[in-house]
Amino acid sequence: MSVTLTIDGRKVSVPEGTTIWQVARQAGIEIPVLCHDPRLRPVGVCRVCVVDVGERVLAASCVRAAADGMTVST
Repeated sequence: MSVTLTIDGRKVSVPEGTTIWQVARQAGIEIPVLCHDPRLRPVGVCRVCVVDVGERVLAASCVRAAADGMTVST
């Protein structure tokens, strides 16, 4: 199953479970991260990769799954 979201004005469809960071990378949008090293598992605590998803608080893009209809601003 896939989800469709908008990231920095671009509409993108990705498989369900894809993180916002992965979506951005596939769309050619660079979001800085510290945790995407093959030896590490992303946990979202450093907050380097936060993005605006239209909620009260910013979301860690390395662990937040993309959702259908989501609008993301990097």
